[in-house]
Amino acid sequence: MELGCKADQSSPVRISAAAAAAIRAAVRQSGHNEACGLLFGLPGDIREATVAANVSAEPQRRFEIDPAHLFDAHRRSRAGPLALLGCWHSHPEGQAVPSRHDRAGVADMDWLWLIATAQAMTLWRPAPDGFDPVALDGPGL
Repeated sequence: MELGCKADQSSPVRISAAAAAAIRAAVRQSGHNEACGLLFGLPGDIREATVAANVSAEPQRRFEIDPAHLFDAHRRSRAGPLALLGCWHSHPEGQAVPSRHDRAGVADMDWLWLIATAQAMTLWRPAPDGFDPVALDGPGL
């Protein structure tokens, strides 16, 4: 279910081959559960994607990044050189578009949200009424 998506009005964000490969591998390994993790890089350039445990009570329909993983990521981001840019998660049985559950889970309006399926990856930025799409560019996309 698409939620409040507007036309893309942003500059493309590049994702490295390594970050895209890490996400694809985690999506394959997660089966019917949502995989999740965090995105590191510089503005406009996702260089790394971490994989976190999904500690949601309903991992088939929702994701919740392990708090210890998130805490470590904030510490790492403060130390640099790469910044914590946002999060990623999969929709194993759906499309790579934000759901109403995704919007309800937004805690930081500045984060990028990458959504992956077995076939696609899309990038989003939270907006007051949903999400705005962000162009994603990189090897193999």
